[in-house]
Amino acid sequence: MNRTYEYRGYTIRVGVEANGTVPLERPGIERPRYAAVVSITALDERAFPLPLKIDTAAGLPFHSDIDALMGGYSEARRLIDEQLAAMAP
Repeated sequence: MNRTYEYRGYTIRVGVEANGTVPLERPGIERPRYAAVVSITALDERAFPLPLKIDTAAGLPFHSDIDALMGGYSEARRLIDEQLAAMAP
């Protein structure tokens, strides 16, 4: 699953990948572990030199591909906001 978003003059590309499994409460049952791979660009140039891999939110693994997608998008927005705040006079 891949999505592209526009935010404050930047383009955010978020991909989702499954990385192994996370055990559930019942023995022998596991669910996939998801991670978001995020690239941020501005004016056709990479704003961050390498794609970022995000595999948790608030210290917990993502429960679904949708959680990973939205978690990656939220983290990208936070990074952009921090960068713009640092550039402000």
